[in-house]
Amino acid sequence: MTTTMMKIQKSHSYNQQQLKAISDCLCDKIEDLLEVLHIEYKLMDKMAIMSCPIHGGDNQSACNLYYVGDSYRGNWKCRTHNCHEVFKSSIIGFIRGCLSRRKYKWSKNGDKVCSFNETIQFINHFLGDKITRDSLSKIDSADIEKNNFVNYVKYVTDAPNNDTIKIPKADVSQKINIPSKYFSERGFDQKVLNEYLVGECYDRNKEMYERAVVPIFDIDNKNVIGCSGRSIFEKCHKCKAYHNPLNDCPSDKEIWKFSKWKHSSGFRSSDSLYNIWKAKDFIKKDHTVIIVESPGNVWKLEEAGIHNSVAIFGTAFSDRQKIMLDCSGAMNIITIMDNDDAGKQAQEKIYNKCYKTYNIKHINIQKNDVASMSIEEIQQLNLLGNSI
Repeated sequence: MTTTMMKIQKSHSYNQQQLKAISDCLCDKIEDLLEVLHIEYKLMDKMAIMSCPIHGGDNQSACNLYYVGDSYRGNWKCRTHNCHEVFKSSIIGFIRGCLSRRKYKWSKNGDKVCSFNETIQFINHFLGDKITRDSLSKIDSADIEKNNFVNYVKYVTDAPNNDTIKIPKADVSQKINIPSKYFSERGFDQKVLNEYLVGECYDRNKEMYERAVVPIFDIDNKNVIGCSGRSIFEKCHKCKAYHNPLNDCPSDKEIWKFSKWKHSSGFRSSDSLYNIWKAKDFIKKDHTVIIVESPGNVWKLEEAGIHNSVAIFGTAFSDRQKIMLDCSGAMNIITIMDNDDAGKQAQEKIYNKCYKTYNIKHINIQKNDVASMSIEEIQQLNLLGNSI
């Protein structure tokens, strides 16, 4: 099989930790910075409020710069002209926009802008120190770990209520038939299904009745915080629902119960990354995370001996999921989306959210998805052996 690998441009040759270090230094001196840029502002607990200094607005609360944040400090937004979409929403982008206005009279998209190098030179002068890749690479690893820990604590305390249920893994394993017959018959290794407690529910009183159940664990890998269930039946040709073919088609009012996939009540997939509980140690070691769409793709990579993967439960990539990556210690992202239009769109979404702070590589495959590939085909990708 021939696999096409598309290498995405790095973010100005600065990696995630280096850009974060620059942003942290600037946010530590936020008042001095705004004074130097001649900006009138009002300082709140977590953000500075001002009229947008980039397009020259007069709404005194239209521009918000968050110098305290959950992940990368210095995110900002222009709520009237969306200047953050032109200059990017980092504090470095904010400075670049201000300099473009001051030096080149920028007022709209398409006008001349200040270069990235000019921006870095300004930051060098402001901070009174040389910001070079060599000096930034010497950042104390203990400080990095401390920042990651602080960000993770903020993530946990601010996270939506994915913990509305918290069931010990041992209890869950007693309530479903493990391993799942449905997934076993589709070629997944029973050892992996057992490890991830993937089973089937035949209790009529449970919401996952007649579904192959995929539990989602907390970051400590001790409790189940939700689950996703795939109907053990295929699509009905008459009603297009996934119900037992021996039964009548459900009514219009009941058809929603027979979807292909279903999440447990109270669980929001956009607040979780499947397999982060196991992958986190490998991500920290290799500084690389592999992003796929579904749990099945994770299982197949596990079978191939690759433990750095997380699934985003489809093609959407939320801000909360990005925060989890920011806290993981990853510096490189490898995406392997499904081989369809939705998968290509998902690649683009991830790139747009992450290219400023990660080295990103997209791997395009010829099979429908990773789960359809053989172990030999996956190993030929040499995922962790390829340089980003």
